[in-house]
Amino acid sequence: MSLVDIVALEQLSYRYADALDACDADRFLAVFAPQARMHIYHPDAEAPFADYSGHDQLRTIPIRMRDAFAQTMHVMTNHMIELDGDRATGTALCTARYLTLDRENSMNVMNRYVDHYERIAGAWKIVDRQIRFLWSEQHAAIDSGFGQ
Repeated sequence: MSLVDIVALEQLSYRYADALDACDADRFLAVFAPQARMHIYHPDAEAPFADYSGHDQLRTIPIRMRDAFAQTMHVMTNHMIELDGDRATGTALCTARYLTLDRENSMNVMNRYVDHYERIAGAWKIVDRQIRFLWSEQHAAIDSGFGQ
């Protein structure tokens, strides 16, 4: 197991979250192989409720986030990786926080990502991602009072 590859795959996960939170479609697509797929599941569901395939469809995800929320924050943890040459599998936990457009509520969603990666032209890319929703919570968003 190469520590260089492990770190590269962890960084891939962080770049995904950073690009999504920045609503930057180009940086978001940079972590995916051109033919990549993403499947999104409700808790305990057998079939996905959303399925994206290829860069043209994946490009819409950060744009939808920008249109739906005032701000987002995706925190990636517990990244477990199994390497097999130029391919790898992994799981990661994600706590995603979404501030509503009116900034009055925060929705917190706990997810498990189940990934397949490939090294393409020397760089690791996501080729298949399952986003498994575990549960969600909603809370009133409270102004911290800083700057007053």
